[in-house]
Amino acid sequence: MTRFGRAMLRDVAPLYLAGLAVLLLLLLVSFLLGVLADALSRGAPVGLVARYLLLKMPAAASAGLTLALLFATLLALSRMVADRELRAALSLGLSPRALLQPLLAAGFFVALVAVANNEIVVPWAEARALEVQKEILLEAPATLLQEGTFFTDARGRSLFLGALAPGGEAEDVVILAPGGTSGPREVIEAARGRLDEEGGVWRLEGLRLRVLEGGRPSLDMQAETGTVPVRDLAAAAVGRVDLVTLSLPALLERVSADRRDPAAWTALHRKAAEPLAAVAFAVFALAVALTGVRRETPVGMVSVLLLTFLYYATWSVAKLLGAQGAIPAWTAGWAPVALYLVAGGGLLTWAWRR
Repeated sequence: MTRFGRAMLRDVAPLYLAGLAVLLLLLLVSFLLGVLADALSRGAPVGLVARYLLLKMPAAASAGLTLALLFATLLALSRMVADRELRAALSLGLSPRALLQPLLAAGFFVALVAVANNEIVVPWAEARALEVQKEILLEAPATLLQEGTFFTDARGRSLFLGALAPGGEAEDVVILAPGGTSGPREVIEAARGRLDEEGGVWRLEGLRLRVLEGGRPSLDMQAETGTVPVRDLAAAAVGRVDLVTLSLPALLERVSADRRDPAAWTALHRKAAEPLAAVAFAVFALAVALTGVRRETPVGMVSVLLLTFLYYATWSVAKLLGAQGAIPAWTAGWAPVALYLVAGGGLLTWAWRR
């Protein structure tokens, strides 16, 4: 690595740490408002909420680790363009390859850190976050569970309570397993249900199970009793568990169990694509900087924020559409990364030849 490359990384490093801190804070606030706002408003203990947010930090970092690199490299290189440092380096014979190598090294390093975080830290923290969420729910289940309201269970199914009596006993219980655009793939109806706080499950009576394929029933059976986990049972407004937080072996097992589950396939593609986004960001940032050198128009702070937000927006929309089966799983996983890699590769080729 050249001396100029090391100096460039020294400029990127503090901006990366600052950007990561801000992104973690924003994502944790998003968890608080979008995941626990309902529980907090109903009197959940502040200590449990704080512990939950602490345990959700690794999941927030899984997105922030790579996104912070895009922000940091764009901002650092735009400053170097404005100060004509890149133009001077190129005029003195430094090749674009010499500029790209340290950024690629930083991108691969961030990708490896993201993989380690996703496979080791996130599954451990998410399992304990679910336990904390269970504690929050069992603190005051009567206030969190309301009749005529949809909830989600530990398998991502939607649970509807027709009537709720004092003591946690429910009537007319309906459980739907999502199946994408074709509608639910599994419907469970129960005449009665009771919350078992010690066991952490719903004990249902008078069950009827229907499995659907293409909107038509393929299996219809009945049972006297059954149980549904209450772990991470929460209001539908709170949101569902993101399958990408599972470890790779657990996710592969989920895919093998149901090969038609679009959410599991989307999570599998995301698990491979999202860490590699750091490499795509390194190429894209240098391409934008070299284009700015040629045109003598450095990227401003507003443009840096817009380019960073663009990835977050496309990533958010793509993963939602993929989980619902509206677009192919591979498209949902790789499209946001490919957008920056293709754009960066095209701009870099153009700037390199000129």
